[in-house]
Amino acid sequence: MNRETYLMELQRYLKKLPHEDYVDAMDYFTEYFDEAGIENEQAVIVELGTPKQAARDILGQLLEKQRDTSTIGMQRTFWLATLALLVAPIGIPLALTAFLLLVTVGLLFFTLILVICSLMVAGVLAGGKLVLRGIIALPFSIPGGLSLIGLGLLLLGLGFLLTSFMPVIFRFVKKVVLKLTSLLTRRKKEAI
Repeated sequence: MNRETYLMELQRYLKKLPHEDYVDAMDYFTEYFDEAGIENEQAVIVELGTPKQAARDILGQLLEKQRDTSTIGMQRTFWLATLALLVAPIGIPLALTAFLLLVTVGLLFFTLILVICSLMVAGVLAGGKLVLRGIIALPFSIPGGLSLIGLGLLLLGLGFLLTSFMPVIFRFVKKVVLKLTSLLTRRKKEAI
């Protein structure tokens, strides 16, 4: 058996390999014969064994390499799962705290808007009532009636002033809530 016959028979056995592995194996054997030279072809053939044995050795090495790779993948998965279990007692409460903080901030701003609306309504209603009381009190006491009318007009003015600022307040609250939400969610994404 000479080099060409040996390599052709080896090709026949190794054709089942993935293309990249096939090319690597054939390049290895071709270089091995090239380095030995023509005068040492028979010694190389004896050293390598039959083409069937050489192919079996290559297939065994590739199988061992795949087994090592899958073992590393399984080990990595195991360690990631273990790490997730160890971090869960810390991560779950932190995520829950961030969520509850977000809900609390939302409720705080909702309450702030309700308070401002209540002050606006109370100012208009109380101001209107004081103006009416002042008008009724004018025949009995002019300074008392004028004081009530003035205080009522002041409360009416403050109520209507708050009414005109409501769109500005809504935009401000919306902006702050969105900014806090983005900060909380960005930190959560970075942690993941």
